[in-house]
Amino acid sequence: MGFILVILLLVSVAYSQDIVRFGFTAVVAKEDIESIEHFLNYLSRRTGYRFVPVFTKSYDEMSYLLSRRIVDIAYICGAPYVEDKDTSNFELLAVPLHKGKPLYYSYVITRRDKAYKSILDLRGKPYAFSDPKSNSGSLVPTYILIENGYKAEDFFNPIVYTYSHSESILAVYYGFVEGASVDSIVFEQFAKKTPEIASKLKVIEAYGPYPITPVVVRKGLAKSIKRTVRDTLILMARDAKGKKILKEFALDGFTVVSDEFYDPIRDMISTVKAFKFPYGNEEVSRQAP
Repeated sequence: MGFILVILLLVSVAYSQDIVRFGFTAVVAKEDIESIEHFLNYLSRRTGYRFVPVFTKSYDEMSYLLSRRIVDIAYICGAPYVEDKDTSNFELLAVPLHKGKPLYYSYVITRRDKAYKSILDLRGKPYAFSDPKSNSGSLVPTYILIENGYKAEDFFNPIVYTYSHSESILAVYYGFVEGASVDSIVFEQFAKKTPEIASKLKVIEAYGPYPITPVVVRKGLAKSIKRTVRDTLILMARDAKGKKILKEFALDGFTVVSDEFYDPIRDMISTVKAFKFPYGNEEVSRQAP
């Protein structure tokens, strides 16, 4: 129902030439709403376009909105970029820099009072994945288990899909699950904003680094808009206001990479599919309520 409402609310602005619909997924935390407002206001001032945020629960929903031209630009994840870019007709626009590089990690987290030392210690335990197509929150742990001779849906009991890295973190904190795989940047930001929760958690493994979560653009968007937005993103780190907003997301700036940059994720997806694990299919286990 919520997904339908998003579409209905956007119909009136879907074809306005001065409006750019910017989509956000689980790569940003819900606690970042104010920062998102600052970011879009900054883009508006620098480009002259009006930016409208669009939020979706899943990467599949965002890919659909991009394919239907309901969203113009979106901040997604590397795995759905690799999987959906051709079928949903979008391409790379820019990628963020974290600590000077377009890279991040997949963290395995548990409660601090637990004795787990590795994801392999969590066999038979309830475990949180974020989106079924998340790189750090689904693909990486699935791939790591395959490399150790296990299938994730048999290894964990059960896998719980939260559709949000923040919700995965909270699921561990409240004891709904014993562990979770989450985006390292989201976890670090969450820890800064809610240290009272983070102090009860620990990172027991960090896998990576992996190509960072990209900003993509639908292929039919006017070239002038693509160029203007890309240039604005790249130049953000050069002025004080831009730097301040980037810092809110724990980012240093934006840069441009080629499609081949995402080959490490492409290779993991190929391995997982060859192993016949139903990657991207949340029906193999239950979802969080």
